[in-house]
Amino acid sequence: MKTMIYSDFLSMRSTLIQVALIAVVIMLVMAFATDSLMASSAAIVAMSPFMFLFSVSALDEQNGWERFRLALPLSRRQVVFGRYASVLLAMAGSIVGTLALAFAITAVAQLISGGDPSSPLACAGYDNNPPTAILACAVMAALVILVGCSVALPLIARFGVTKASRFIPLAVVLVLAFGVGFTGEYFTAVDFFEVLESANAVAFMTVATVLVLAIYAISALFTVKLYEKREL
Repeated sequence: MKTMIYSDFLSMRSTLIQVALIAVVIMLVMAFATDSLMASSAAIVAMSPFMFLFSVSALDEQNGWERFRLALPLSRRQVVFGRYASVLLAMAGSIVGTLALAFAITAVAQLISGGDPSSPLACAGYDNNPPTAILACAVMAALVILVGCSVALPLIARFGVTKASRFIPLAVVLVLAFGVGFTGEYFTAVDFFEVLESANAVAFMTVATVLVLAIYAISALFTVKLYEKREL
């Protein structure tokens, strides 16, 4: 599995640099367009792992690496678990990188503006961007996308990324819509942000994280079964 993870990140090395540069530009533009780093942080965290998943899957098909890999001393189970681990590491890296960038922008804006609310950089200061709110938005965005990856990975493993791309948007939208419909009975948008800012935020995010990781693990076990039956 370590070999699979290493090969994924090695093949994506140049692409990850491009994604990082794009993320910086998007965060800066969205921060000043929305007067907040919370939305831009969530957007970057959501964008990066999905781009990683589809890019590395496309490279498998384009270079014939998918067939060649099975000639190596790697079982299909190791291939699947390695890819799931790679996506999870990409997600963790996305969260860490995004938070570091967001906090750096906030610190620089606060230093230059001197806390003056009339300054053009005040929108990126601490008053509009509490660190806990940025962290909460980034983590929740990551959990939503991890659910999306839990849906996309089995389809890619079964059909390949080219064919799966026809079904993934519909499947992800349906799953997320079901989740929103299910939780909508308990949360409105306002209630949701109030929860993230309340004393129960840590407990809520912990429960959500455990639940999503359980879904991700179940998806991995299901994907193993699908990939073992696929003819390459």
